[in-house]
Amino acid sequence: MEGSGRGRIELQTTKYTFTYESQFDRRGNKFDLVLDFPVVGEKALYISLDPEEMNRTIKSSEITEMLNQQLEGNPNKKRIAKAVEEFFVFASDFMRFKAAKTYPKHYSSSFVDGHFVLERNTNSYRFAVDNFSSNENFYERTVFKIFIKDLSPNAILTLFLVPQSCEK
Repeated sequence: MEGSGRGRIELQTTKYTFTYESQFDRRGNKFDLVLDFPVVGEKALYISLDPEEMNRTIKSSEITEMLNQQLEGNPNKKRIAKAVEEFFVFASDFMRFKAAKTYPKHYSSSFVDGHFVLERNTNSYRFAVDNFSSNENFYERTVFKIFIKDLSPNAILTLFLVPQSCEK
């Protein structure tokens, strides 16, 4: 997941496209991501592989602040803002487990036609990640989604990442 590429964030009906650079900081045990949005500019996102640290720091990140601005006037603003935070904690978990090549029992997983799908259900949320790779020319795509179970059958937040250059 180190390298550069293109991506898209969808928060309900709002869509942001971006280019990104990512690097694994082994010392800090985190992924450093810089997302460059047209017109908006660069926003940094540091995804710690320690879920407790991620939970503490995500509230004040540039990305969550940008996304929360889009929720003004939404009657479910607080619930969706909390889901956005939980989304990044889940992404942190996924990256940590992917690096270790092991997943805990409270996750369900499947592998079909090059798609590795990992899901986790809580009382309030359903998280899903679809990591697709093709061995032909090394093409990979990762899609993270979070659903609020009693609010909508559609994902509240979706993050698409498509690497263009990748370091393993």
